[in-house]
Amino acid sequence: MVSKASTQAPHAANDTLPPAPEAAPEAAPAAAAATAVDQDSLDVKALAKGVLARDFRPKVSTVRRLAEAVLAKSAETGKKKKKKKASASGKSGGKKRKLARIPGQKDKK
Repeated sequence: MVSKASTQAPHAANDTLPPAPEAAPEAAPAAAAATAVDQDSLDVKALAKGVLARDFRPKVSTVRRLAEAVLAKSAETGKKKKKKKASASGKSGGKKRKLARIPGQKDKK
């Protein structure tokens, strides 16, 4: 039977690796903080473009601002485009609907 100690590689090879740089983990949060966007100071169009481009993750207040802007815009356009419907009876200009003609039936005179 062969022992496991003789089949394993020596640990001396692991000692030749250079030590891991310790400054790299600290640099990542600093870079993220430098690129952080103040979402409250952006206007609605820039905010929407940034969210759609996934430049940053929106906060709850940001999503609420965008939703309010969309609803306000639709409320403004809804008032302007609202039109009075004409009835279909034909009295006020609606299209007059005729029934289909049945073949073989005599016309009324």
